[in-house]
Parts: sequence; structure tokens; C-alpha cells
Amino acid sequence: MLKTSISAKRSARLVLAGLLILLPVTVWLTTELWRETRLVEIAEDGRNKLELYRSNLQGAIKEHEYLPITLASDKRILDLALHSSPADAAEVNVYLEELAADSGASDIYFMADDGTTIAASNWNSDASFVGRNFAFRPYFKQAEAGLTGHYFAFGITSNVPGYYISHPVRPNGAKFKGAMVVKTHLETLVQRWARGSENVLVTDENGIVIITSRPEWRFRDLEGISPEDRPALMSSRKYGDYPLDPMPVEQGEWPHDAGIGILSLAPTETVTPEELIAFRITGEEAAGDVEQSKSDAKPYLVVSSPLPKQGWKMYLLTDKSVLDQSILTAGFIGGAVHIIIMGTLFVLLQRRRAMLEQIEIRDWSQRELERQVRLRTADLMSTNLRLAEEISERRRTEDALRTAQAELVQAGKLAALGQMSAGIAHEINQPLTAIRSYADNALKFIARGNDETASRNLGRISELTERMGRITNHLKTFARRPKHDTHPVALAGPLEKAIDLLRETGRAGLADIRYRTAQNVALVTAEENQLEQVFLNILSNAADACRDEEFPQIDVTLEEKDNRVLVSITDNGPGILSENLSKLFDPFFTTKPFGDGLGLGLSICYGIIRSFGGTIRAENRPTRGACFTIELRCADQMPGGDTTSTSTSSPLPDTTSGQTAETEGVETDLMVHRMIAP
Repeated sequence: MLKTSISAKRSARLVLAGLLILLPVTVWLTTELWRETRLVEIAEDGRNKLELYRSNLQGAIKEHEYLPITLASDKRILDLALHSSPADAAEVNVYLEELAADSGASDIYFMADDGTTIAASNWNSDASFVGRNFAFRPYFKQAEAGLTGHYFAFGITSNVPGYYISHPVRPNGAKFKGAMVVKTHLETLVQRWARGSENVLVTDENGIVIITSRPEWRFRDLEGISPEDRPALMSSRKYGDYPLDPMPVEQGEWPHDAGIGILSLAPTETVTPEELIAFRITGEEAAGDVEQSKSDAKPYLVVSSPLPKQGWKMYLLTDKSVLDQSILTAGFIGGAVHIIIMGTLFVLLQRRRAMLEQIEIRDWSQRELERQVRLRTADLMSTNLRLAEEISERRRTEDALRTAQAELVQAGKLAALGQMSAGIAHEINQPLTAIRSYADNALKFIARGNDETASRNLGRISELTERMGRITNHLKTFARRPKHDTHPVALAGPLEKAIDLLRETGRAGLADIRYRTAQNVALVTAEENQLEQVFLNILSNAADACRDEEFPQIDVTLEEKDNRVLVSITDNGPGILSENLSKLFDPFFTTKPFGDGLGLGLSICYGIIRSFGGTIRAENRPTRGACFTIELRCADQMPGGDTTSTSTSSPLPDTTSGQTAETEGVETDLMVHRMIAP
């Protein structure tokens, strides 16, 4: 192997090996870049969603925030705060009950300055707040301090979680005389979130999940309560009977800022009220039986957002599998691009290697030739005889080379002439056959004294010789494309000429040719001589197809439809094989025996009809035989004429075979040009 080829091959292998080694690096870089991009997108999308959830939560809280503020200045509440009479309390009870029903609040009640509930909307229920003292609740202490209190906790009496909003009652703006409290339950919001497809949770100031779309996560410890604070928090019953178990974090940490965190949570079960009662009886061991890990932990992407007014935090958890799938896809795409680039470089290197090999082979050949020349020169200089012989041999070799070159040129010319002659023979075959038939018939008619018919035959011979002259004229014009003049043509003329020519030459055999034309068929835009060639070719093929039938028949129909003129030529032959229908108009495709045709007729017919802006198609008839349909566009003029119908049977023998050739049209010129051009 050549040195340059070996070096280029070694370089190509080194480059390929380097690219293969860099493939994992490319995949890793792609996945990391895509990971960072997707994390930013997921974080931004999560913050937008959290903003919507936060607005939703704040809306649910603010729905009843006005009530304690409004009731704190109500005359009935102020009178009750000043006098605290049973009659006033009964009236306020009924008023608060109606107000709670109308506003949708869970409970509305008034507490005296010592924290004792004097009037409540649930005064008539078993879990009435009347007479109960809630001075230990933070919302009462906030109201006592002159603030609007906000607090989330389980109800001591109802054991139902809710959000408490309190406001101080100060008659005449004087001393604190009590607090007006509205409890609104957020269970409707929790249920609405649970029906959604996203994982969202809200933690209070103690890090306990108080609102979530996943019931099994509710009232779980998110941040970790210290052992010192847990007993006091449990005894306050702020979270009812829930054990405040930690969130089942297997791996990772909750985000503490505006960034995004990744953690894995083990699956848990929802704790029912009955299981909570069992927990209160048996302690942590029973709770451990209630909640058990089922399977592997599930990874999440976590985005957080604070709720400063309440001191809460909101988290949105997105399934990490979405990110992982996206990263895998990005890695696959990056690897595919790397492989494509690697393949492209390898191909370029291979082409460079091939080019270098060619250059080196050329240089080696030149050096070898120079070496041989030097050796030959040295040998020639050794003796004048050998020098003379070598010079003579060189001259003979040059003469032989020139002779061979001249013979090759002549062979090329003869090959082109042979191809051209085959096309010309194909074109003039039928005119020659027709001339022979017309000449024979003219002699017979002259012998019979029928000079008129003989003159007509001789006139047709003249037309055919003129047509052959046009065919041979292609020898002068094969290098350029002639311009044919299209004009309005009545299809009946060339169609009848083609039928007559087919009968006269005996090509129709014993076929019964039936020709039908409708009234007032429009003129078409075409060239008459080319149309005659197309019709003659298709009629000849139809005659060949049905010549083995007992009663051969060809039907020719001329009609106008939708501003188009249609010519249908059908036969009752065996039809066209289905696998040949798609190749019927391909150049040089023929089903006839060798020597009966070149397979150019239908291809040229197709080009002629297309040059007129028409179409030609072939199909098998439902019963038997084939049908060729030629569709041409109408010209502006409309011809007149009556409907005619002819049915003739030609007894003349079938004197010709093979496929008809066309001499006019764009496709014919291109075909002849391709056959003759060197």
C-alpha cells in the first residue's frame, strides 16, 4: 500500500477513535446543558404556578376576612360587649347563625375580654362554643394586642381544622372588651387541589403541612420538630390527633430559597380517623403500622414560595421523570448529532485519502515513466542500432495510436448512426408499408380502369412520401428543438385518416373498427399530423392485441365532456397485465417479441399529448380488453356536424407488425437527439 494511503488511513482511524472517545463527553455535555436549561424553565414555570396557587389560597382566606372587622363595629356586638346580658347574647346567637349560613363561614363567635365565648353561630349544636374559654389561642392574644389575628389549627371542640381570623372589639375606641372571631374551613380548597394533577403543599410556621393536594402528606413534619418542642405542640392540639410524622424524604432536602430542589419521597398511605384514634391509644407503634413504605422512593423537583403574611411556605413538587426523560432525549439527540458529524468527517477523510492515493499513483506513474525513459535513453545511447530501432518502433507505435484513435472516432460515429437509423427505421416503417399497399392497390385500380381511386391512392403515396421527407429532415435538425405550431384542430379528421391508413395497410387484420362521434364536438388545441401519429399508434397496438380473438373488435368514441374532448379506443383483446400498467409509457418498454418494436411508440405518444396540454391513460375494461383514453383541452371555436356511426370490417391480411413510431413532437425530437448525439 502507498505511504500516503497508509498515513491517511492511520489519520482517519485516529480521528474516528478520537470522535468515538469524545462521544460520551458530547452526550454528557449535552445532557448537563439541557439539564441546567430545563431546571431553569421548570423553576420559572413552578414559580408561576405557585403564584396562581398563592392567589387562590389568599382569595379563600380573604373571602371572610372582612367579617370580624365588620362585626367588631356592629351595634349588637358592641352592646353585648358592654352589658353581656342573656337576652342580648340570644339575639346575637341567632344573628351570627344566620350570618354564618349566608356567608359560608364555618363558625362565627364573640369572646369576652377574658376569652370566654358569649355568643356563637353554633350555639344550638352539640359542639357549641358558648361558654368555652379560648384565651390560650394565639388569635385571641393577637386581638387582645389590638391586631387582626390569623391562625390555623384544629378546633378544640369540633376537632375540624380551620383558619381563624380575629379582630378586637373596642366600644367607643376605648378599652379592649373582647374579640370577634370567624373560622373558615379550607377543606373545599383542599379538595379542589386534590382533584388536580399537580403536587402542591403549604406548611405553617412550625413546618407542618396544613394544606396539600395529597391527603397522605397532610399534617406531616416537613422541617423536623425538635424533641423538646414536640410535647408542647402535641398537647396544644393545634393539629388534632395527627402524630406529626416526618415527611418520608429518602434523599435530598427541601429548598429554603427561590431555587429548585431535588428530593425523593417514599410512598405513604392516608391515615383515617379510626387509625388516629388507635394511634392515641397505642402510641407511635400503631402509627408505624399505619404508614409503611410500599416501594422505591419517587424523585421530585421542588420549588418554594413564601407567604409572608401568614408566615407560611408553599411548595410545588414536579415529577422528576419528566426532566429525566427530557435529558435522555437531549442526550440521544446530542449523541446522534455527534455520530452524524463523526460520519461526515470520516467520509471526508476517506475522500481525502482516495484523492491522495490518486495523486500519489499519478506521481508514482510519472516517476516510473521518467525512470523508464532514462533507462530507455541509456539503452539507446549504447548503440546506434538500438537507437534507430527504438525510434522506428516509437514512430510505428505513434502511427498505430493515431490509427486506433481514428478508428475509435469512426466507431463512435457508426454507433451513433446505428442508433439513429434504428429510430428512423421505426419512424418510416409504417409509411413504407402504406406506400407499398397504396402502390399495389393503385396498379390494380389502373388495371380495372378505376383511375379516380388510383389517383387518390397515388395522392396518399405523395402525402406519405412527404411525411417520410419530414422524418428524414430530422437528420438536419436533430441538434435543435423545432417549434411546432399548435392551432384549433377537429379531431374527426386525423382520427379518420388514422383509421383509413390502418385499414389500407392491412394492419387492422380482421378487426371490426367501430367509430362513433357525438354532435358538435369542439375543436382542440393541437397539431394535426402529430395527432394522426398518436391515433395510428394506439389503433395499431389495439389491432395487434385483438388479432388472436375469434371476433376482433375495436371501438373508437369521440365525445366532449367538461370543456374537454375525450377519445376512447378500446379493444376486446386479453388486456394489460397489472404489473405493466405503471410502466406502459416508459421509453423502450415493450411486451412484443424481439424485433417487433423498440418500445418508443407509447412513450412518444405520451410526450405529444402532454405537449398539447392533455393527458393519456390506459386501463383494463371490466369485461375484457384494454381502453386508452386521450383527453385534450377545447379550443375557442366549435365545429358543426352530425353524429355519425360506422362499422367496417377489413378483410385485408395483416402485413405489418410492431409498434408504430411517431415522427413529430417534442418528445420525438429529444429522443432522436439523444440517439444521434455523440
